[in-house]
Amino acid sequence: MRNTRILLLLTALLPLILPDLSGQKPGLNSITIPELNAHISFLASDELKGRETGEPGLQIAARYLATQAVLTGLKSLDEDGDYLQYYTIVKKEYDLDKSAVTITGRDGKTDRLKDEFFLFPRTDEKNIHLEGEVVFAGYGIHAEELGYDDFKDVDIRDKIVLIMTRSPMDEKGERYKLDDARWQSEENFQHKVAYIYSMGARAILRVYDPKSGIRSISDIDPQLSNYLRSSVELKEDMESRPENPDMMKIILIHRHIADKLLEGSGTYLPELQMKIDNDLTPRSFLIKDKKIQFDLHIAENEIAVPNVFAIIEGRDPVLKEEMVLYTAHMDHLGDADGGKAIFNGADDNASGSVALLEIAEAFMSGQSRPERSVGFLWISGSEYGLMGSDYYSRYPVHKLERTAAVINLDMIARSRTEADSAGHRHFNLTIVGKDSVQVIGGLQSSVLMDLNRQVLEEMNMTGIYTYNSPDHPDRTLYRSDHYSFMKRDIPSLFYSTGIHHDYQATDDVVENLDFETFLRMTRLSFLAGYRVANFRGPIKVDHPFSEWE
Repeated sequence: MRNTRILLLLTALLPLILPDLSGQKPGLNSITIPELNAHISFLASDELKGRETGEPGLQIAARYLATQAVLTGLKSLDEDGDYLQYYTIVKKEYDLDKSAVTITGRDGKTDRLKDEFFLFPRTDEKNIHLEGEVVFAGYGIHAEELGYDDFKDVDIRDKIVLIMTRSPMDEKGERYKLDDARWQSEENFQHKVAYIYSMGARAILRVYDPKSGIRSISDIDPQLSNYLRSSVELKEDMESRPENPDMMKIILIHRHIADKLLEGSGTYLPELQMKIDNDLTPRSFLIKDKKIQFDLHIAENEIAVPNVFAIIEGRDPVLKEEMVLYTAHMDHLGDADGGKAIFNGADDNASGSVALLEIAEAFMSGQSRPERSVGFLWISGSEYGLMGSDYYSRYPVHKLERTAAVINLDMIARSRTEADSAGHRHFNLTIVGKDSVQVIGGLQSSVLMDLNRQVLEEMNMTGIYTYNSPDHPDRTLYRSDHYSFMKRDIPSLFYSTGIHHDYQATDDVVENLDFETFLRMTRLSFLAGYRVANFRGPIKVDHPFSEWE
């Protein structure tokens, strides 16, 4: 009889100890390839023009996701009941029609150049005017103790200083001639800037050295030019930022501008570099009878942009006050070349955005709602520095202290192929094979990490933790929207299949997705959130980010 009583007692307690998984299987089965395909074919279509934050395509994507939230039966918590959380950005762009470089010679003759130039650091000024005499100072290296000083025989006070990139090179421009460890700090651009600033120079003109083969940054990637000519910031961040009028102005110039400055001086840039490199002797001088003038006009435009938020209310009267929050950024890079090139961003990150739709449907199709509430946040402004997630974390629709965990999805619809062996022009490839997933985060909570491992085992998938170190040089831990919550001590997981050869390229299109991987990753992500939402104990934060060294 005693054993019978114990068995009956355990049977009564089991629902209080173990999560209710009765809705798990119907939820998993509701996630299908045809539905994933249908949603992503719209979000990554040419008609949305790459979903750039602040552009109409992003607004259309947000409305589509909000409408799907309504159809799925998710709740809205915002004041307007439209699932949209708006914030204001300020978009700045160089006004190329009003901006130019003017070089004036001894006879007063002027050359007005329209070659590209880029000002650093970015400024809140709308009209920038800079003029003065120019000193050519070689590589801009000051190292008297090492027997080399580009500034030995020139006075740069109140002058504009023209310097080349890098340091003395071999004949082919492939190896540094000064490769002793003692030279490393001297060759560093920040070190050069600090010295030039200390000597009272007005500004720095930086030009790619001729042996680099680069005349302007557009030679590296035309998209870099577009990026450097524009910036986007939260309006409130601009309003609270202190002014720093004494900041040294640094201008990255096209090689043609340097050539026009040196015209008539009896020498030119390739010859100067060759002589410096051959005998390691500086060739610095004041460019006589020449003045340069930069006029840069910056247009500003305030734009209201949305995040999308929806929620499923939990069924436990106590735990429903807590929320498991799924996040995915819906924005991408827009278009280029007058709309001829579109960055569709199928994997980055229409894949994560669509997965959230299917996961929401999976929760709603189960036999019972989860114990905790489950939120879904589609984020804008991620490509501009996690702007939308940062804004939500400051002004959450659901109380941040009641967010038990975050599960972030970013690029989950590709797996390694033979094409990835060619590498990427700018980034290290981290793309994983089938049945594998990059697991980033989870370091703040052993409970969250244990639940993650259980789900991986159940799905017969391998977790790749290579990029989960705070010290990894790729800095993956800090590069997606989970970071906005992680830094506020909310335990966060980030699932991804990694960077592939089409990353941030126009070939990131639906036709290149691996839908089997997409399906598997979406089901994995649903199951992970399901386990967290139904876990009866606290999602304890036993290693908070705020205490990391």
